[in-house]
Amino acid sequence: MRHTDDNVLEAIWVVSETGDSGLDAVRRRCREEFDGDVLQRLEEDGLVIRCGNEVAITERGKPRALTLIRCHRLAEALLFTIFDLDWEAREAMACEVEHTLVPELAEGICTMLGHPTECPSGKQIPPGLCCVSHRQMIRRQVVPLSELEPGRTARILFIKSHNVTRHQQLCTAGLAPGVVLTLFQRSPAYRIQYDGTELALDRAVAKDVFVCPINGDNHAALDAEMDHLRDRRSLLLRRSTGTH
Repeated sequence: MRHTDDNVLEAIWVVSETGDSGLDAVRRRCREEFDGDVLQRLEEDGLVIRCGNEVAITERGKPRALTLIRCHRLAEALLFTIFDLDWEAREAMACEVEHTLVPELAEGICTMLGHPTECPSGKQIPPGLCCVSHRQMIRRQVVPLSELEPGRTARILFIKSHNVTRHQQLCTAGLAPGVVLTLFQRSPAYRIQYDGTELALDRAVAKDVFVCPINGDNHAALDAEMDHLRDRRSLLLRRSTGTH
């Protein structure tokens, strides 16, 4: 299916969440302009039905619309959690990711984030199989280092410190997203080991380092998707600054 068709289908769904079904509202909500050919194509595929100036998604179209909405809002939640991006950049990246995010990666992200029910904008995230069947642990899997159990190994996902000097010191010490560490003790200081280095951190610093305990099941999928998101972020930043 063309991206334009997906975007229109998604816009119809989002507008319907407000109780509206008017075509004018759909055009205002859609991130790109579209003509009657798109609606005709969606209608011929049995995904939408039109009546005058009203348009609605059919039962046949709901699975595709729900997948798009779920992928978009999960990507937005991941970007909000990990990357320091403003809403526009986050939305632009989520719009691209939603078309390529395969179900396995979506479930991995959902599990890693603890099966969120709402995106950062406060809109509902449709549940996936990982949420409904409880095949994955429902507990939150992204935790600050200060909450990690001694003896556990985890991967750093992001550092969220408002102290610039502290953030720079952690990066200089080699603590950056992607680094795998093991926590040995939490008192009197948080003693960790990573890449052949041992380091002691106080609680205030440990609270700024967010990690995902390594379980093995979804880590390869999460690594692949995070690499993809970083690549898309770099591309968008280059486009915004006019560099190539």
